[in-house]
Amino acid sequence: LKAPVVVQLALPPCLPRPPSGLPKAMKLQKRLAAEIKKCGRGRIWLDPNESNEISMANSRFNIRKLIKDGLIIRKAVKMHSRSRVRKNLEAKRKGRHTGIGKRRGTKEAR
Repeated sequence: LKAPVVVQLALPPCLPRPPSGLPKAMKLQKRLAAEIKKCGRGRIWLDPNESNEISMANSRFNIRKLIKDGLIIRKAVKMHSRSRVRKNLEAKRKGRHTGIGKRRGTKEAR
């Protein structure tokens, strides 16, 4: 009898997170601004033209001043439109998109 051969698959190395586009000095400012404005870091906009002044701010007091001056802004919430859903439901009422390939479950479950 031959012993079974075990093949080891080489997994790709873990990929690093993509860069956020911010210099390391600006991460603190973005985090503080997000906490002050009570939103996530993705909603915070830092003025790229004033990056030197923003990177000097290292306290909540200074960040509040920059927010007041308009150098740090909380972006608006992105819209989540339902127009495609309404269009698809209208088509379903006409009987589209209901073929055999769209069905899940048994005949009795429908």
